[in-house]
Amino acid sequence: MPDQDHDSDATQRLLTEMPRALSTYGTPAHRLEEAMSLCAERLGVSAEFFSLPTAVFCAIGEGDATRSHMVRVNPGEVNLEKLDRVDAILGRILRGQLTPRQALDEIDRVRKDPPRYSPPAIVGCFGLAAACAARLFNGSWVDIAISAGVGVLVGLTLLLSISRRHVARVTEFLAGLIAALSAGLLAGRVPGLTPSIVMIASLIVLVPGLTLTVAINELATRNLVAGTSRLMGAVMILLSIGFGVGLGQALASPWLVPPVPGTPLPAWTEVLAILLVPLALTVLFQARPRDALVIVPASLIGYYGARLGSTWSGPELGACVGAFIVGVFGNAHARITRRPTAITLVPGIMLLVPGAIGFSSIASFLAEDVITGVQTAFRMIIVATGIVIGMLLANVLVPSNQSL
Repeated sequence: MPDQDHDSDATQRLLTEMPRALSTYGTPAHRLEEAMSLCAERLGVSAEFFSLPTAVFCAIGEGDATRSHMVRVNPGEVNLEKLDRVDAILGRILRGQLTPRQALDEIDRVRKDPPRYSPPAIVGCFGLAAACAARLFNGSWVDIAISAGVGVLVGLTLLLSISRRHVARVTEFLAGLIAALSAGLLAGRVPGLTPSIVMIASLIVLVPGLTLTVAINELATRNLVAGTSRLMGAVMILLSIGFGVGLGQALASPWLVPPVPGTPLPAWTEVLAILLVPLALTVLFQARPRDALVIVPASLIGYYGARLGSTWSGPELGACVGAFIVGVFGNAHARITRRPTAITLVPGIMLLVPGAIGFSSIASFLAEDVITGVQTAFRMIIVATGIVIGMLLANVLVPSNQSL
C-alpha cells in the first residue's frame, strides 16, 4: 500500500507539473487540455483540465475523492526545443515507457537546462529580424541598417528586463519609446530613412501578432475564456507599444526634419530577407539548429502561398491560403517525424500574422484618426481569423498524429 500511495502522489504531481511546462513553453489551451486528457487516461486516472494563459486548473479523481489543483503559470516566450522535449516525455508516457516519477525527473531536467542560445545571439537576431522586416516593408538600404541597429536596442531592452520584474512590466512601452525616438531623431538627418518603416520593423518581434492568432484559434475551438484572456493580453501589449511610440514621437517632434525618400531595392533582396527571417526565428523561438531545415521551407511556402492567395481576393484570403499550406506541411512533418506540429507551424505563420496591422491601428487611434483605427483593427481580426481557418482546414485534410 505505501508503494501505491507513493505512485499516486507521483501521478498527481505529474498531472500538475506537465501542464505547467506545456503552458510555459507556448502550448495553446485546446492542445494542452487534449494532451493532458490523453496522459491521464493512459495513467488510469480520471482527470479534467481547464487551461488559461496564466493558470491551469486540474481536477483529479472521482466523486468525493476528487482533488482540485490550481497551477499558476508565468507565461514565457515560446521555446520550441523544450516544448519538443516535453512532448517526447509525454509520448513515452503514452507508450508506457516512463513511470510518473521518471517523467517528473525528466521534466525537472528540461526546466533546469539553460537556453540553447546565448544572450548576444538572441540580441543579434532581434537586429536581423528587424532588418529583414524593413526590406519586406519595402525599405531602403538605410532603413534596413537603421532598423537592425534599433532592433538590437529593443533586444537589449528585453534582455535587461528579464531579471527585473518591475522593468519587465513596461518592456513593450520602453521598446516603443526607443524605436519612435530613434527613428524620429534620425529622420531627415540620414538620407533615405523612412521613420515609419524603422519603427514597425524594429518592433516587429514584440508586436503580438502570434498571440492574437493563438487567441482567435482558442476562440474558434470553443476555449472561450482562454481565448478572450489571451486576446485582451495581446491588445494590452499593442496599447503599451503604441503609448511608447506616441511618447517617443512627441519627444522627437521639436527636432523633426522632413525625411528624404530612399531608393527602392532590387527584387533579389526580398528573397534574401525571406531566407534570413526563418534563421532569426529559429534562434528567437529557441529551436534546435537542425530544425532550420524545416523552418526555412515552412516560412517560404507560407509567405509565397499568402502572396498567391492575395492576388485572388486580397490579404485576408492570402493569409488563409498561406496558413493552410503551412498547416499541411507542418502536420505532414509531424506525422513523419512524430514531433510537435508547433516546430514548423509557429515560425511558418510568423510572416502571416497581422501584428503590423495591429500596430497601425493603435497608431491611427493615437493620431485621433478613429475611423481608420477601427477599420484597421477590424482588418487585423479578419486576417487573424483567416489564418486560423487555414490551420483548421489543414487539420481536416492532413490530421497530425501528435498531441502538440
